[in-house]
Amino acid sequence: MSGLRDERTRQSRELILTAAAELFAERGYQETSLVDVATRSGVSRGSIPWHFGDKKGLLVAVIGQLHDEWSTALATNPLRPGPEGALDVGRLATTAIRSRTTRLMLALLLEAGDPDSPIHEAFVELHDIFRDHVSRWAQQPEVASRLPSGLQPDALAVMVLGTVMGVNQQWSLSPHRVDLTATYDVLTRMLVSLLGQHDPAASPDRRDVGVGRGGS
Repeated sequence: MSGLRDERTRQSRELILTAAAELFAERGYQETSLVDVATRSGVSRGSIPWHFGDKKGLLVAVIGQLHDEWSTALATNPLRPGPEGALDVGRLATTAIRSRTTRLMLALLLEAGDPDSPIHEAFVELHDIFRDHVSRWAQQPEVASRLPSGLQPDALAVMVLGTVMGVNQQWSLSPHRVDLTATYDVLTRMLVSLLGQHDPAASPDRRDVGVGRGGS
């Protein structure tokens, strides 16, 4: 009996987290109420504070879930060693561009920008996880030696993350004017060209990293 109760509790928690993540991405944190979350999730309003304490506790839990998703996805999708990994960096960035995760991060950026915010440190760590993943690849001697003079691996990682966030912002404002597939091609070609490699159009490898898929 307790096993069934535990499963229902887990399902209720997941429904609330999913609904909250969707609403925070659509409306922002300030404009989302617990009543909105209850309505979207189909879970009673009183269950939310039972699981998360209050709205800020729910926000922290949503960001914690994003952290776990990104950590798992990046750990299980290593970038190939050497210059061939440029294709993987392009794939990784494009998956992020298409994901609900990045759009949620954009929606919560104002809240996270406050150093006193309960999600500030988690946001810093989320960005660090992505940058470190790219930077470690770019620090390999066979990659670093091909980078243009003066371009440091850490700077390349910042550029890739900046592209992901910037494209998402443009797409969220004008989805009909931003072609995500074309963006993938341009970004990947730029990375491959940077290292003096073959044209990525010849590569059929466009697998997705398993992080919060969405977009168009």
